[in-house]
Amino acid sequence: MEQRIAALETELRKTRQDMFKAANEAKTLKDENTQLEDDLSDAKDEIKMLSQDMELKQKELELEIGSNKRLQEDIKELEQQPEEYQHSEELVNSLNDKTKQCAELETQLHTAEQQIEQGKATIEKLKGRIWGLKDERDLKEPLVQVGVAIRRQFLIQAREKCFRGSITKSDAEDVKRGYAAAYEGDGTADEALLLAGYLDMQEWKEVTSSLYGAAPGEFAGCYQGYQRARNCWVAVQAVQPGRGACPCFKARSEVERRTAEIFKEYEKDGDAAEGSSTVQSSIAKVERLTKEIMESVRGPAGLIFPVPEEELSGSNS
Repeated sequence: MEQRIAALETELRKTRQDMFKAANEAKTLKDENTQLEDDLSDAKDEIKMLSQDMELKQKELELEIGSNKRLQEDIKELEQQPEEYQHSEELVNSLNDKTKQCAELETQLHTAEQQIEQGKATIEKLKGRIWGLKDERDLKEPLVQVGVAIRRQFLIQAREKCFRGSITKSDAEDVKRGYAAAYEGDGTADEALLLAGYLDMQEWKEVTSSLYGAAPGEFAGCYQGYQRARNCWVAVQAVQPGRGACPCFKARSEVERRTAEIFKEYEKDGDAAEGSSTVQSSIAKVERLTKEIMESVRGPAGLIFPVPEEELSGSNS
C-alpha cells in the first residue's frame, strides 16, 4: 500500500510540476504578447510619421514642379524676346537648380514609400506572431486554470496543517475546486495536455478520444451541455471508492443512464439538445449526482485514491 501511495504521490508531483511549468509558459507568452503589441504600436506610429513626411515631400515636389514649369515658360518668352535674352542664363541656372531639387525630392519620396512598405510588412509579421501567441495562450489556458486550482488547494491545506490556519468558507470551496481539478473529468484541459505536447500523442490519443467522445482538438468545439455531461461521465467512470467510502451504485447507475440519453440527444440534433430545457435540466441533475458521488467516494479519511489490489486481496484472505 505504501508503494502504491508513493507511486501516486510521485505521479501527482509530476502533474503539479507540469501544471507549474504550463503556468510559467503562459505567463511568458503573455509577457511576449504585451511586448509585441507595444512593438506593433510603435511601428504604426512610425508609419504614421512616415506617411506625414511623404505628404510633405509630395507637396514640396508639386511646388517645385510648378516652379520649374513657370521657369520653362519664362525661358520660352525670353527666347522670343531677344532684347531680354541677357537674363536667360540666370534663369537656366535657376531651372537647373530646381530640377536637381526635384530629383532629390523624388528620391526622398521613393525612400519614404519603401519605408512605409517595410513598416506594413513588419506590422503583418507582428500581427502573425501576436495571433500565434494568443492561440498558444488560449490552448494552455485550461491547464493554467487546473494548475492554479490544484496548487491553491495544496497551499490552503498546508497553511492549515503547518501554521494552524483556519479554513474559511471560501477556502473550503477552493479545496473542492482543487479536488475537482485533480480528480474529475476535464476534456478541455486533458485535450490541451495532448495538443501542447505534455502527453505522447500515439500513446494517449485513443484514451482521450474514447473518454471524451471527440478527437484531439475537437472537444473544445463541442456544445457546452455535451462537454458538461461528458466530463461528469468521465469522472464517474474513472473514480473508485476510498477505504470505507460509499460505492454509490444507485447514483452511478443514474448518471450512466442519463448521460447515455443526453449523448443520444446531442448526436441526433445538437442545436435542439442545447436549447432543450429538458436536456439541460437532465445535465444539471447529472452534475449534482456526480458531485455527490465524488464527495462520498473519498471516504471517511477524505481519500479519493482506490484501495491497492494487494490490500484488497489480503483482506479477503
